[in-house]
Amino acid sequence: MEKFAPIRSSSNMTETPSAAIGPQQQLLSRKVGPSSDRSNSSFVSFGLRHLVFCASAVVLMFSNDDSNAVAFQVLGVALFVLSGLMFFVSASNRPVEITPFDTVVLISAPLSYSAAALSQDSYSLIHTTIFLVTYLSVMIIAQRTTAEELIMCVRVSTIAILALVAIVFGETLIGGLMPGQLKRWELREAPFGMHPNLAGFNYGGFIVMAANSSLLKWRHNNLISTAIIGFCLAVMLVASARGGLLAVALTLAVYVSTEVLRGRRSTIYLIIIGTALLVLSFIYWDSVVAYAVEMLDLDSKQRGLQSGGTGRFEIWTRGIDYISGRSWELFIGSGLRTAGNMGFPVESSYINLAVESGIFLTAAILISFLSVLVRSYRKQGSGSSFHRFAFYVLLFAMFQSLFNRYLIAIGNPFSLMILVIASKASIKG
Repeated sequence: MEKFAPIRSSSNMTETPSAAIGPQQQLLSRKVGPSSDRSNSSFVSFGLRHLVFCASAVVLMFSNDDSNAVAFQVLGVALFVLSGLMFFVSASNRPVEITPFDTVVLISAPLSYSAAALSQDSYSLIHTTIFLVTYLSVMIIAQRTTAEELIMCVRVSTIAILALVAIVFGETLIGGLMPGQLKRWELREAPFGMHPNLAGFNYGGFIVMAANSSLLKWRHNNLISTAIIGFCLAVMLVASARGGLLAVALTLAVYVSTEVLRGRRSTIYLIIIGTALLVLSFIYWDSVVAYAVEMLDLDSKQRGLQSGGTGRFEIWTRGIDYISGRSWELFIGSGLRTAGNMGFPVESSYINLAVESGIFLTAAILISFLSVLVRSYRKQGSGSSFHRFAFYVLLFAMFQSLFNRYLIAIGNPFSLMILVIASKASIKG
């Protein structure tokens, strides 16, 4: 059993601190300056429970491995639940708060149990139980970590994942970035067998999290963030993860608009950078367009500009027709993890949610996410670095979920991080 010592906190701290671990278990400490997002303690602890949390994210990056996908998913989720248990033990005398956001997400479990009982779907029943246990761990981690501890876990996980990508996928990545390849479709690949759509979701999420990690006071933090962003963009280009790239672009557009409207000092830098990019694009326009068309398959019949978003408009319509033609499932859904029974993919989190949890809970989940977004936007305007981080991460996730189906999920690292960040951002204080 780990021996824990209390960590000092300030009276105006908005985040719930976790207890510090004893010196013999402390793996990493980082000195920090005062901030409204964290305690006045001189050090931020990084202990075994944080390391287990990071390990779960790294393991889940292998969840699409051809031969061991299920094993990696089980191990990754098990590590996440174990980290939640360790965080709970670190402050077991403090009750776990259930926020309105948590309540809405948790309602999906009894609805799914009811639907699984009616349809006698044992797989959905098992998945619902796993999801429920995992989400309880989400709530615990959200409430037992400080903002900086959580963002530090995100940063350590991201660095570990990208280090593995560089070792295993580096040569393929360099080759895939070279223009003029004759069989570009065959080079459309993401590390560890991950589907390009899921790669866009995860690596795009890593980009947004890295760009908004100012709460960390690491030495050379800006340089590390820039390296992460560049590396992830390269992976997304090789995977031709267009949905992820579009979501990153939309999130960037919101960021620029916000900075300009608020008249912040960074506006002048944005104008300089934007002008430089426009000039360079004008000078090298033909080369830029040719490279983008090749890398993103913009002129192909299957994925080109005339394909209707790789046929997404058509399958979205089929999905909506499928939902409207249901009976009791229209209201309570058919249970978690049952969207695959439709016989065709819909490639949209919002349609997937309506299939699995019904139209009412889907509406409630969307409203809950939007309310957390609005709250985070307001609080980051008051100087909260964590809520700035949460706002742009959740905004990216909601943009990207228009094109893919991973908004409420536990089988990949970024989906789990979204749930933890949203739960934490919904805590009053």
